[in-house]
Amino acid sequence: MRVKDPSKVLSEKGKRNKRPSIPHDEDSSDDIAGGLTCQHVSHAVSVNHVKRAVAENLWSVCSECLKERRFYEGQPVLSSDTWLCLKCGFQGCGQNSESQHSLKHFKSFRAESHCIIISLSTWIIWCYECDEKLSTHCNKKVLAQIVDFLQKHVSKTQTNAFSRILKLCEEKFEAGEIKKGRKGSSVPSVKGIINLGNTCFFNAVIQNLAQTYILFELMNEIKEDGTKFKISPSSESQLDPLVVELSSPGPLTSALFLFLHSMKEIEKGPLSPKILFNQLCQKAPRFKGFQQQDSQELLHYLLDAVRTEETKRIQASILKAFNNPTTKTADEETRKKVKAYGKEGVKMNFIDRIFIGELTSTVMCEECANISTVKDPFIDISLPIIEERVSKPVLLGKMSKYRSLQETDPDQYSGTVTIENTQPRAAKKHSSSKDKAGLSLRKVNRHVDFPLTLDLAPFCSAACKNVSVGDKVLYGLYGIVEHSGSMRGGHYTAYVKVRVPSRKLLEHITGKKNVPGLKEPDSESGGQWVHVSDTYVQVVPESRALSAQAYLLFYERIL
Repeated sequence: MRVKDPSKVLSEKGKRNKRPSIPHDEDSSDDIAGGLTCQHVSHAVSVNHVKRAVAENLWSVCSECLKERRFYEGQPVLSSDTWLCLKCGFQGCGQNSESQHSLKHFKSFRAESHCIIISLSTWIIWCYECDEKLSTHCNKKVLAQIVDFLQKHVSKTQTNAFSRILKLCEEKFEAGEIKKGRKGSSVPSVKGIINLGNTCFFNAVIQNLAQTYILFELMNEIKEDGTKFKISPSSESQLDPLVVELSSPGPLTSALFLFLHSMKEIEKGPLSPKILFNQLCQKAPRFKGFQQQDSQELLHYLLDAVRTEETKRIQASILKAFNNPTTKTADEETRKKVKAYGKEGVKMNFIDRIFIGELTSTVMCEECANISTVKDPFIDISLPIIEERVSKPVLLGKMSKYRSLQETDPDQYSGTVTIENTQPRAAKKHSSSKDKAGLSLRKVNRHVDFPLTLDLAPFCSAACKNVSVGDKVLYGLYGIVEHSGSMRGGHYTAYVKVRVPSRKLLEHITGKKNVPGLKEPDSESGGQWVHVSDTYVQVVPESRALSAQAYLLFYERIL
């Protein structure tokens, strides 16, 4: 019997049986009057069985793939093409996959029909017997009921699935490390990432985040439901430290951690980022449609969305610690405490601790000497490309009465700073006449030098933590996002430095001392540069990385 691929929905109408319009009672679960119907729904759908299966099994994961991969390859496969049987709740990979477990499940039953399935990503309902797509509007009411149930439970079951899958990953990862005698001292390998269709901008950024070791370590500390989280207010607030209990991470945060965990595993082979990318698209719909996008914007949206999830998670834990006070039930003192702990707790999320710096802008009036200071957080610093031509003098006029000084405090949270080189971005070039009030956009293709070690001390404020006058504030380069092509189209690749994680940096950020299994790298083993273009991975000399047409540069603090 030839069976169509349910992932490829045909535009032509299906060959279903047509039935006459028959009136039914409102409480009836039979056919809705009129329209096309499927004769298999009545005996191939069981709401109770599906509810029971959803509660007991992982969400949107092929159970057969999980079993096979765990024992033979050591890596669970999280196929986004997962179909759920509406008869028993079995979840299997679709016909686009190698194993086609959903189709095999249907063919293995003859006494009972398991022919109706539903996609857990698109919510398409398919009948293998009819070889057609079904509709909840013109078929049995039970289809609408079961879709409604599944959609209401997506978020909860998905979060639980991530937590349970992580435990399986960790068990296998630890067993593999012990077996190979590399536990605690191994340098992680670099894996390619499958291009989903114009998603090289996404892959290049993720490769750099995968080599941001402190990111994985901090996420690992708070990945579980019920994790204890200590909030230590400043001494000025006169508040005691508060220990709260965190709920499960949000779906995007969980997907990011799970993918970074997979990147660290021993087994070779490229990974599919489909689940992570789909979760990001839920937060930022602008990245849907597989169009060419900007990698810097992707980085901002990703980190901001994860930060938002963590902020809500921390705020909810603080409210829970005070028995969820409201404006009606809480007194003035309780409201002040909740606000104070919330202000401090939000700043302790791992995105702020790693990526967020502080830009201090100081303006002084030359007439009255009044000084005003504004502080703004930043994720990266944009550097303009200086044109190699003589500039015309600029008349300041009345603006000469003011002097603007800008200082950066990249070590505000003692984390990793991302500095951006705006080489491929639009460089503005004035037209031959402002009478034409017109601008032309072009990409600067010439190479711009960037250092392996960056000293930010000249740009740091005196109030920068642990920095005194004359000291150096050193950051080391560990990642590059390169763009080749024009402004209308091109390709993103990544250069990443595989190295031993810094024990001092981890201890400095986490506050933990004597972290087991980590040691400072020797001068002779400073790391190895790797060039990654989607699934293509190649070890390259340092000179090649330094000759890249860099768009984003990733630096980490050297302590």
